[in-house]
Amino acid sequence: MFLSMNGDVWKDIIRGVIMTSLVFVLALYIPILGFIGLLFLPLPVCYCRYKQDRNAAGLMAAVSLMIMMAMMEGFSFDLAFFAGLLLLGFILGDSMAKGLSVERTILYPSAAVTGAGVVLLLIFSIYSHTNSGDLIQQYVKQNLQMTTDLYRQMGMPEKTLQTLSESMQTIQDTVTRIIPGIVVMSVLFITWINLLLARSLARLKGLTCPDIGDLTLWKSPEVLVWGAIAGGCLLLMPVSFLKITGLNIILILIMIYFFHGISVVSFYFEKRKLPRPVRIILYGLIGIQQVFSILVVGLGFFDMWLDFRKIKQAKN
Repeated sequence: MFLSMNGDVWKDIIRGVIMTSLVFVLALYIPILGFIGLLFLPLPVCYCRYKQDRNAAGLMAAVSLMIMMAMMEGFSFDLAFFAGLLLLGFILGDSMAKGLSVERTILYPSAAVTGAGVVLLLIFSIYSHTNSGDLIQQYVKQNLQMTTDLYRQMGMPEKTLQTLSESMQTIQDTVTRIIPGIVVMSVLFITWINLLLARSLARLKGLTCPDIGDLTLWKSPEVLVWGAIAGGCLLLMPVSFLKITGLNIILILIMIYFFHGISVVSFYFEKRKLPRPVRIILYGLIGIQQVFSILVVGLGFFDMWLDFRKIKQAKN
């Protein structure tokens, strides 16, 4: 099966393995650059699957995973996270190759990776005879401590570090409770950004881009408004479990409405024909500044009624 692959296929596999290994090394030894690089870890597998076939992409992902395992000297939560990103890239490329709608192209990889993570967590919990909640709490605590150490190395004022350390338990408890929402938000965002990059890369290489429609006209399903209302009502309940459930629902919907808002922003960028450098700067501000991100989420949410792009008017 693999022996029948031609030279171009092997070149794509080797390039993909080198790229994923490089990102992995950055994540291990240069945390800041590595964290940013992890967003693009699924891209080589995704592009290989879209350009070639499942065998080539599967081989590339398997070799990359073996290199990661050798460098980490065994299994860990972090290795499972990297493996999940490779799986996400594979399914995303497969969905693109099948020509699915943009909703399904994002939903299928996100759901598959999230489900695989839950199953893996349960298996690891049984194997280690530890409650799943305790495992998550330990992992969150470990990463918060690593973050504090990183801030100290970056020269953050000692007073700020002390305040952070005193609030560590509260932060740990809060993050542990909303970890489902954070995970789903992260997976959706990584899937979305790799879909955009894979389309751009395919276009750059002269490949036929998957027809997922005009993303500047995309809008979230109107039924999600009821999800937002339900999440808001649960937040008002006096029961802690219901409050946490409502907060997790709201977090997931925030990411979806962020996508909707970005579509509105992109629509006006196209309409005004802004130069590419200006667009990159403005998108960067949206990603860095929380105020702009919140405004984009608001655009997506209220576009359901205000129809900023006049899509309904054009249809009528």
